Amino acid sequence: MRYLRAFGAFWYDFLVGDRPELFVGAIVALVLVWLVIQLGFDTGAAGWLLTVVVLLVGGLGVITASRPKR
Repeated sequence: MRYLRAFGAFWYDFLVGDRPELFVGAIVALVLVWLVIQLGFDTGAAGWLLTVVVLLVGGLGVITASRPKR
């Protein structure tokens, strides 16, 4: 059981790390692009959507990281 817990802790730290909102944002971006493609929109539109969402999530990460800790 100890090995399983260590394995899970490694993957959590590797994927989520210090900023869980970046992990969630990336998953949301991929799901949105998948939905847009499934709805029949052009893949170019999906690419632009992915770019915009990634930039927004990255900007959110920069803003939250630059705030002083309380």
